[in-house]
Amino acid sequence: MVALPEGFCIDSTEVTRSQYQSWLATSPSVSGQPDHCAWNDSYTPMCDWPPGSKGDHPVVCVDWCDAYAYCKSVGKRLCGKIGGGENPFDDYRLPTSSQWYAACSSGGAKDYPYGDTYDAKACNGTDANIQDTTPVGNMSGCQSSSIEYQGVFDMSGNVREWEDSCTASMGASDDCHIRGGARSSSSYFLYCHDSVMFSRGNSEDLVGFRCCSSP
Repeated sequence: MVALPEGFCIDSTEVTRSQYQSWLATSPSVSGQPDHCAWNDSYTPMCDWPPGSKGDHPVVCVDWCDAYAYCKSVGKRLCGKIGGGENPFDDYRLPTSSQWYAACSSGGAKDYPYGDTYDAKACNGTDANIQDTTPVGNMSGCQSSSIEYQGVFDMSGNVREWEDSCTASMGASDDCHIRGGARSSSSYFLYCHDSVMFSRGNSEDLVGFRCCSSP
């Protein structure tokens, strides 16, 4: 994990398939989830599973509740509000509120992790022409150019990432933010401030996550 000036730590990479597989091997209980995850009866990814030869690629095809449970079980939390709890849904572009956005944008100073000018080859978006996810942290240029925020990789491209920032706490149909763009995203969707709304219970092969924690 990387400790940031805002007073929290964030995983240096997206959670990998191997890390997630190791967690599933402990047979984590589906009981004790938040009320809005009462419907979630399995943590097994819905596609691209088992990891096969891609153990060092980001885990995908997990829903919000899977991501939340994993982070909690390893002593962390799904990235949300600076200071604790869920980040208010409308505050996803506030570096003083959103842990995810603060880390991606170097505290609100940059449009992309590496700077303000789009670099087609820095991160794994559609212009990188890689056509697949890459091993986490493999693209060394896809990190901040500011010393205080260096060492946090792939916040732009590779896979979108779940954020603990949703419209309500009702159930699987709540809209939650997924951040950072994916391997198929154009430059417009690779901005740190970009967000797409995704139902809490959905999962797909372009969405993964990372965890945050107190220092």
